[in-house]
Amino acid sequence: MRLFPRITRPSLKPVAQRLRRWQRHLTVPRVVAIVEVLLGVGVLLFAFGRRADFVLLLLMLALLAVSHAFVKRYLLSRIERYFTPVSYDDRRILFDLGQEARRATDVDDLFHLIVRQIGEALQAADASIFVRDEATGDYVRRASSVRATKLNGGANGATPLLTLARDAFVIRRLHTLAQPMEIGPQDFAAWDRFFASAPATQRVLRESESKALQQIEARLLLPIRSKEQLVGVMSLGQCRARHAYDATDKELLQSVGSQLALAIENGRLTERLIGDEKLRRELALAAEVQRRLLPAQAPACASVELAGFCQPAHGIGGDYYDFFQLDGRQIGLAIADVAGKGIAAALQMSTVQATLRGLLSGELTRRQARDSLAQMVGTLNRLIHNATGGANYVTFFYAQFDESAQQLTYVNAGHNPPILFRAGAKVECRELSCGGLFVGMFELGDYEQEVVPLQSGDVLIAFTDGLSEAMNVNGEEFGEKRIQATLAATAQLSAHEIRAEVVRRAQVWCAGAPQHDDLTFFVLKMK
Repeated sequence: MRLFPRITRPSLKPVAQRLRRWQRHLTVPRVVAIVEVLLGVGVLLFAFGRRADFVLLLLMLALLAVSHAFVKRYLLSRIERYFTPVSYDDRRILFDLGQEARRATDVDDLFHLIVRQIGEALQAADASIFVRDEATGDYVRRASSVRATKLNGGANGATPLLTLARDAFVIRRLHTLAQPMEIGPQDFAAWDRFFASAPATQRVLRESESKALQQIEARLLLPIRSKEQLVGVMSLGQCRARHAYDATDKELLQSVGSQLALAIENGRLTERLIGDEKLRRELALAAEVQRRLLPAQAPACASVELAGFCQPAHGIGGDYYDFFQLDGRQIGLAIADVAGKGIAAALQMSTVQATLRGLLSGELTRRQARDSLAQMVGTLNRLIHNATGGANYVTFFYAQFDESAQQLTYVNAGHNPPILFRAGAKVECRELSCGGLFVGMFELGDYEQEVVPLQSGDVLIAFTDGLSEAMNVNGEEFGEKRIQATLAATAQLSAHEIRAEVVRRAQVWCAGAPQHDDLTFFVLKMK
């Protein structure tokens, strides 16, 4: 039997492989050169044919040379950028960003530098950085590679405010993603279809989110993480060359994301330090103002010596004492303690001081005070209540010493009872507790006053609970017994010396323990 040779179908696979190998070598400049050669040959063959003389040939070659120079200088780079992504040195970009991050003093300037470099390297229409606001949890745009004049008509060159809510769809997705998230026109179209059937509240929120993302033409969202928390988002708009972002671009973005996370954390730390320094200066100023509100010196009086002391626990506080020269025969004495500590207590204490000084500055009130301190304290209570709405209360002690009568009239409105120490044949310690409730919490209050005669050698100390409740390292209070013992040991000294000894003993008692409350008192010594 005769065998015929087997016929096989020719395979096109080797040809396709050869074409793919050739395609890899077809760069844009080579393609342009081939097109120019083909055009030149075509013009010579079809336009002039065999009749082309030497002069026309030279003219055509010169024209082709000029067109080649024009294409190479003005068109080749644009055509190449459109068909081929612009190459960049990712290591150089990361190095430059690292150097700038070390030198940056303003985190917003650093953000703008990053989006500008990334936008130029990846040819992104827009590069934006959103940073999580610690107060609201929303993500606010802090920098954009697009100038504000292009976005909102030139609003002082600042980046327009754009926010992604903390419960936005893309934010929830980025919480669970480690890689950049790609979004495109088809995603926006799908969202629009979903919004049509969503509840009204959710539709408004999602439409706002979609509008924000479309405004910046977002195509790639990079999660920025610090300690497993999403602290920011970097958005890249569509590439101007119409290329999709490849794996190399995403690797560069993830490396930049690590630096961004560090920059965001450093920025927050800097902002906290600036805020703390600003608060420290404001507290120092407030403390200085409060010190100036205390009496610089006691009023001169032939019968008594006066000395006061105030040491806030936290720079400023709610304790207050004051002396008033009412007329030639009367001296006013006040001490108060606002419930609470810090700025709020200091503000309310300034209200108490201003109200009291206002009352004592009027002629009518001075006459009323001479007739009835109880009525004046009732007026003070009503005014403080109206000013604060009864949100807090103040313990208050007010007394007036009449030099001609050698007697002290006082009202105690819920304050620690001052101690009157009387030396002589029979030592006596008496508490001045007559009065009524603290001031400021209730609009109406009834108060009583008492008149106490004073004699030579008597010592009166009025104090806040910061003195009597001052604790040592074992949690034991200084107590009123030690205050009385201090007066007994120093009654023969001057008012200033008594004050110094009370402070010394209190400090020795509290050595090693933190000061929990403001320490305030004043001493009256009868000559």
